[in-house]
Amino acid sequence: MTTDQTSIEDQAPPAVNYAPFSKRAYVIGLILCPLIVFWAEYNEVVAQGADLIAMSLIMAVVFALMVLMVINGVLRKFSPKLALSQAEMMLIYTINSASVGICGIGMMQFLVPQLTGPPQYATPANGWSKWMYLLKSWAFPDKSVIPDYYAGNSTFFTPAHVVGWVMPIVIWSCFLFVLLYCMYCIGTLLRRQWMESERLIFPMAVVPLEITNDNPAEGPVIWKNKIFWAGFALAAVFEAMASIHYTVNAKFPYVPLKPNEPLFNIGQGITTPPWSVINNTLIGFYPLVIGLIYLLSLDVSFSCWFFFLLLKMENVACVAFGARDVHDSGSMTGTMPYAGNQGVGAFIGLGAMALYGSWPHLKRAFVAAFGRTRNSESDADEPLTYRTAYLGIAISMVLMVIFGVALGVAWYVGTLFFILFMIYVIALTRIRVEAGLPWSVGPIPYTAGTMVGIAGSHSFSSPTLVGLSMFRWFDADWRSPQMPNYMEAMKISQGARINPRHLTLAVALGTVVATLASWISLLAIYYSFGASSSHVNSWRTDQAHYGFDTLNGWLTTPHGFDGPSFRWSIVGIVIVVLLSIMRRNFVWWPFHPIGYAVANAGSGAPFEWVWMSIFVGWLCKYLTLRYGGIQAFRRVMPFFIGLILGDYAAGAISSLIFLFAHMNGYRTFPI
Repeated sequence: MTTDQTSIEDQAPPAVNYAPFSKRAYVIGLILCPLIVFWAEYNEVVAQGADLIAMSLIMAVVFALMVLMVINGVLRKFSPKLALSQAEMMLIYTINSASVGICGIGMMQFLVPQLTGPPQYATPANGWSKWMYLLKSWAFPDKSVIPDYYAGNSTFFTPAHVVGWVMPIVIWSCFLFVLLYCMYCIGTLLRRQWMESERLIFPMAVVPLEITNDNPAEGPVIWKNKIFWAGFALAAVFEAMASIHYTVNAKFPYVPLKPNEPLFNIGQGITTPPWSVINNTLIGFYPLVIGLIYLLSLDVSFSCWFFFLLLKMENVACVAFGARDVHDSGSMTGTMPYAGNQGVGAFIGLGAMALYGSWPHLKRAFVAAFGRTRNSESDADEPLTYRTAYLGIAISMVLMVIFGVALGVAWYVGTLFFILFMIYVIALTRIRVEAGLPWSVGPIPYTAGTMVGIAGSHSFSSPTLVGLSMFRWFDADWRSPQMPNYMEAMKISQGARINPRHLTLAVALGTVVATLASWISLLAIYYSFGASSSHVNSWRTDQAHYGFDTLNGWLTTPHGFDGPSFRWSIVGIVIVVLLSIMRRNFVWWPFHPIGYAVANAGSGAPFEWVWMSIFVGWLCKYLTLRYGGIQAFRRVMPFFIGLILGDYAAGAISSLIFLFAHMNGYRTFPI
């Protein structure tokens, strides 16, 4: 980069005519926030309906936006002065999209059960008593409040229960705020590079911006497009028919869509080795996935399904050449071709390449923040000043390591854990803003599992392993991550001309409200229905012991350094770097490193369920561009946005119906 180029980029960004500050948008957004949290928690934990929170484009928030659009349309017709602007609608949306994920899988839905696990599941047979003395009592609720939590037929709103929970609520909420603040600071520093220099797609931001545009001068108004309504109706009708079939009348006709249909296991008839290793190959046709994939670049969507099928062939080859047993097909780690370990390396490689590509901007931002001639205007359009972002990362990392030490984790292990975790999160965010997958997938076995799995449990002290197990609630399933939501909120605020500092206030307020609402709603549900009863989702409540089961295995059957896992992780890093280099230097190169990463990291159930829908979405876009060009692509795009919203509307409305009917709902997504 030349000196002239550097000086240009260091200049103040052009002035933006931001939308005015709107108190009513904050009020509406903050009122909606706990309502969405309560609805989602009941639906996912009790009614066991569609995943309203766990999807990348959060169903509950998008549906709330759709309802708000209808109300706003009525206001615009009868009382235009009361109607909300697009900027206000998007501020309301971002308050919720960047906060309610806290209540979902891999966040509060895992934390609350985990804090009740040790006294409930410890038995003489499992030997938990050998390490339970290392748990810190201040991190858990009082033991006296645990029986009612599991028995039910009670209420959380008693003095004894509230007092028994107040300390862990305060402690873990503070830790959560620090963790999320670190992500927000990282997102602030990466924002300009990804949005303005690289111009990444941010597919999850496209949908809310498109559906709230009511100004024909800024683009077609999608609600007036017949093609949009065709896609909307198709998805909504198909999902409604399936909902009636599965919950009301089994004789009602429907169109099969989900991979749990008996005929949708296309490998079930394959019984002869080595091909029998792929006898659990599923297909599905989710309208929302097809719609989202249509918005992506072809190289990303092609690479996702290509590398998934390539991994299937790798498994066949490994069995054919005797490198693995045919019965080991369910394992992702510790077995050839070590897909999980390749995924670990791929995520590290993606995170490292993302930081490497952003290095010039990060360096300029650091100089602007701490240099002798600090340019206070260079970060005027950022959610935080560069100085605040850099200091925020440093301080929050130190605080998280200190918290880990308080739990028993050695300081150097805690430092490595949070650095590796943030590298993973950066890679995950990069995948979301480029690939827009409907579900976030992480590198199995995630952060602590990677460290212990490769280095060996004997490399860590017992207090360190116990302390690491306390972080499992946010390090075991990444379907509700927050940093991708933050980056998408920043993209939306840019498109809707929202002042980025107003966005920061919105995210902060939404985070506090959503966290408090999550604690209250989950504890109210479990004290009412009982965590050990059949009235609640067992997989979520079993998070109370899953992490401690793993911990018990680490302590009772220690193992040493795993050379093959380490080497295959390095292979994953090398492949991502090579794919990135080829993609940057050769326009014709069709393979994107993101496809390799998600296929290996998420080649379990989540990716198995959606790969065919990804293929269909890719094929639709390829054929449209091949035979109609970019104009045809733009004309047809409303149809695919209609597929997304029709799917969402059907799933959300059915969940509300079953909620008020006190019935278990139909899961439109995932399975």
